Amino acid sequence: MTAQDFLLECIADSWLDGNGEGLSADTPLLEFNIISSAEIFDLVHVIQAEFGIVIPLQDVRPDNFRSVAAIADLIDRFRGK
Repeated sequence: MTAQDFLLECIADSWLDGNGEGLSADTPLLEFNIISSAEIFDLVHVIQAEFGIVIPLQDVRPDNFRSVAAIADLIDRFRGK
């Protein structure tokens, strides 16, 4: 499972009551109020546990969490890909 696949499933399950219809890698998560800025921290904890990485606090900012694609890029950066 790719980081994007994991994120799409996780976001659909956790914030969209399991309905990921219309959710894509480029969907603006914050702009469409799919996740709030406070919920980013919940997502960070899930990502860290799933991928065994640490996302430094300075990287927990809205531009890194604007879409699934942006979050997957962040994960890949810390996984060393």
